[in-house]
Amino acid sequence: MKYTIQFLIGSLLLTNIIFASGGIGGGGIANIPQGQDREKYHLGKAIFNQELSLEKQINVNSKDQDERLEYLQGSLPNTEKRRVNLPDLSGKLTEEQLQALEYFVQVRFNIKLPEKKKDKE
Repeated sequence: MKYTIQFLIGSLLLTNIIFASGGIGGGGIANIPQGQDREKYHLGKAIFNQELSLEKQINVNSKDQDERLEYLQGSLPNTEKRRVNLPDLSGKLTEEQLQALEYFVQVRFNIKLPEKKKDKE
């Protein structure tokens, strides 16, 4: 009887250790913003997940977009880098869409992007 109780206690402890190990978890769920930022977040999410059809934009600074999208791509976790190719969107985004994409990436992946420099006048 004594050995049976010790066996049961040992089994329970071992089971708890095995199930508690869990491994590395995902990034968790981002805190989705409320209000106006919510719309911006969801627009960025739709662009990131390629849920919108985008066409080449006229009068867009594609060099600026190239740099910003390359930086965003480099900021992503490795699993996301393999899943999406943000530089492919260069020249296809309006400024509003690009800002929404940057906002989504910041919130979703908890990334701090550098402040944009104001143009010198």
